Amino acid sequence: MRPGALAVALLAAASAGAGLERLESAWADLAEIRAQITVTEARGASRSLAAVSLSELRTRYAAARARVAALLPSVPPPLGTEDQRALAAMQRALEQRFVDPREDAAPREASVPDCAYDPGALARGPDGLEALRSRAYSCYGRTAHALTVNGESLDRLTILARLGETSDPEARRRLFLALDPLWRTVNADGGPGSPYRRLIALTVASKDAAPPLESRALELGLDPAALERGLFAILEAWRDAAGTAVIEPWDFWYANEAASRTLSPRVPRERLRKLNDDYYRSLGADPEKLGIHFDLDPRPDKTPVAFTDFGAPARRRSGSWTRGELWVFATYRSGGFGNLEELLHETGHGIHIAAIRTRPAFATWPDSDPFTEALADLPALEAYEPEWQRKYLGTSADLPDSLRSKYGSIVMDVAWALFEVRMHRDPGADPNQVWTSLTRDYLRIAPHPELSWWAIRGQLLEAPGYMTNYAIGAILAADMRARCALKRGRLWSGDPGYHAWLSDNLYRFGLERPSQDVLREFLGRAPSPAALLSDLARIKPSS
Repeated sequence: MRPGALAVALLAAASAGAGLERLESAWADLAEIRAQITVTEARGASRSLAAVSLSELRTRYAAARARVAALLPSVPPPLGTEDQRALAAMQRALEQRFVDPREDAAPREASVPDCAYDPGALARGPDGLEALRSRAYSCYGRTAHALTVNGESLDRLTILARLGETSDPEARRRLFLALDPLWRTVNADGGPGSPYRRLIALTVASKDAAPPLESRALELGLDPAALERGLFAILEAWRDAAGTAVIEPWDFWYANEAASRTLSPRVPRERLRKLNDDYYRSLGADPEKLGIHFDLDPRPDKTPVAFTDFGAPARRRSGSWTRGELWVFATYRSGGFGNLEELLHETGHGIHIAAIRTRPAFATWPDSDPFTEALADLPALEAYEPEWQRKYLGTSADLPDSLRSKYGSIVMDVAWALFEVRMHRDPGADPNQVWTSLTRDYLRIAPHPELSWWAIRGQLLEAPGYMTNYAIGAILAADMRARCALKRGRLWSGDPGYHAWLSDNLYRFGLERPSQDVLREFLGRAPSPAALLSDLARIKPSS
């Protein structure tokens, strides 16, 4: 290249770089404002932690979005490969997630939704898929907080916890059937016009629809057919370990929660946070120092699904990184080992996203991704090891009981994932029949096709297809836990450098690198269900 041409090229590259730098700075502002709106609304608050009102945040959001939209076309070529990816990531997010406030001005669901609605009429109206999903999920959430058992008002999580604690089979049956109003918000009378059956048909027909198992497998560089066989292998291994007895659905939790009954007395509600924080502090991941906040108290209109999100990503300013603001949302009326494990999982998300260190365009997480769920389970599943239990709870359950408690929930997630796979392949199928065949054939649960008891998971409405993330995530978590034990030692042992090591190897990338690349580099190969199957085999078959 001639010297003059080289100078022109260098100037063009410098101009493109400066333009992209201005854009990413504006993008970081926009992402932070949007995150503040999200968590302020989730808190049921009118002001952010910095005392900025929601109305002011929305005004700032509109201005920040307009600035980003104006800067996007002003970034001149040429751009390098990574810069092109960064620009594409911002353009995609602006179109798909960071919507124009005018487009987001549709009336929101009322705090007391009309649950005596016609799903068909809603589905046929403007934006029928989203309207139906939003209404059905709102009704699900409201009902989940207002269930009644023998005159006592309980929520979904409390009932599920009591199913694992209640020794009287008839009392368990009453608890289980008290969930019927919740199931009906999802599947009504089970007919073709139910909210769920209309929702799944609309989802599959959507132009943006992708089969959940196939899309997740391809994102991880895995063969979908082999992955599906792996999920069935997990259910078959559970069936072999569970013995031959057939149990009623209301007895499943009790049959597999002996460990929880042993350990829950050591986990009163007031100790949930301390136990959680002590463990993560031992790994060098003190939630307070990482900027993780917790919203765990019940509220009438609070979402029934536990989740973690950004209040603000970490940002690089003046050569150093600021601390982010992260939030864990869950609802705990009581303590118990099951609630502790869920809190450990959500905090696992928190320590992951607190460690993301990358350029603003990539400074978010691969949400709705099996790898994300696996990273949360990576530290959380240590709670099922007797050594962890003795260290933090002062006692331990028998290993087979602990493993049944762990895998009882995992195989349910696998069954839900395969349920969603089948429903996406045949949206006209009767979901009760699909669920009954899976739980009868693999979990040894007595068939009750008259009951829509599969409908206890809000994710089935909130994000159809999401349950595959938990199932595939369990495979990835087991694989990564085995690799961690080999390379660094067991997490329960306590190692203040563990979080920094995990951050360097797994957490810090955000969207900078595809999940499959991070996984393959860490494992040294493609993920496999072998580690999970080996771990599950530690359960001794029941007599």
